This record gives sequence, structure tokens and C-alpha cells, in this order.
Amino acid sequence: MKKAALITMFVVLAGVFCGGKAGSQAPAVTAKFAAEATATLTEDAVVQLVKVLPTFNAALKAGSWVPQQPKEDEGPVAALAGFVESMNVPGVEDSLKKAGSSWAELRSTMYKVFAALGALNIDAHATEMIARMKQDTSAAAKKALKDYTSFQAACTQIPEANKQIVAKHQQELSLLHTLGH
Repeated sequence: MKKAALITMFVVLAGVFCGGKAGSQAPAVTAKFAAEATATLTEDAVVQLVKVLPTFNAALKAGSWVPQQPKEDEGPVAALAGFVESMNVPGVEDSLKKAGSSWAELRSTMYKVFAALGALNIDAHATEMIARMKQDTSAAAKKALKDYTSFQAACTQIPEANKQIVAKHQQELSLLHTLGH
């Protein structure tokens, strides 16, 4: 169940982990990331995140974390906030302190990393993803396309330096896929 929920969240946040240079069509709705997600990410913050991920994962398990599912009317940018905030389960702060971190520090880094991962995936495959999504004319597909293009526009807010740091550490950050397991 948790694995399916986590996969669903990543699908929503990163457009099925697909994305590329989009066409010139601007989305009807432009969501904005919280300033925290678009702030400068440092190499040290990513290294610290990778270092504490096993401890954080254990705390999520111990706290019976269930990823927050996006609400039906909620776009991917808002879903990111709900997803990250849902990780503040009982015991997380104490576990992170023992590992030399804190929830506030980790939370801020998670916002930046997830936003940069989403932007990297948008940069990689948006044109193809949008073309595939346009083939389905159902109401659900139209909403998914609207959410995707809104997320694509929001991803332009992510600093290029953040994307480069995350790309450099993508292998180590693959541990994010195991959160809660």
C-alpha cells in the first residue's frame, strides 16, 4: 500500500518521471512552488540528506507514515507540499537529532530536492509526455494534462544549479524511492 502510494505521488510530482523541452503553448494555470522549494540548494545539504536517509526512513516506518495522497482538485505543486509535510511523523525529530540533523533542515532540503527532481524529469521528456497525454480525450486525461503543464511551468522556477546538484547525486538520491519501506 505504501509503495503504491509513493509511486502514485512520484507519478503526480514528476509527470510519470517523464518530461523535455515543452512546446510554446503556455499552461492555463501556473502554480508556484513555495519559496522554500526554489531556494538555493547546496551540495552539503544533499550530502547530509543522503547521510540521514536511512535514519529518516527508519523513523518513518516507526511512525507508521502513510504518504498523503493528493486531493482530487489539488495540483502537483500543492501535492508536493502535502507529501513532504506528511513525513513529519512522531519520532522523526528525535531520530534526526541523533543523526546530526533536524526536521526543519531535512524538510527544507526535501522540498528543494523533490522540486529539482521534478524539473529534471520535465526537462527530459515533456514534449513526448504531453503528446501522449493529448491522445487521451477523457476528462481525467484533460485534468492530468492541465496539472502536468502547470507543473511544467512551475518547474521553470527551479534554479539550474539545484537541478545540477540533484543530477550529480541522482544515484544516491534513489534511496528516496524506498521511504517508508
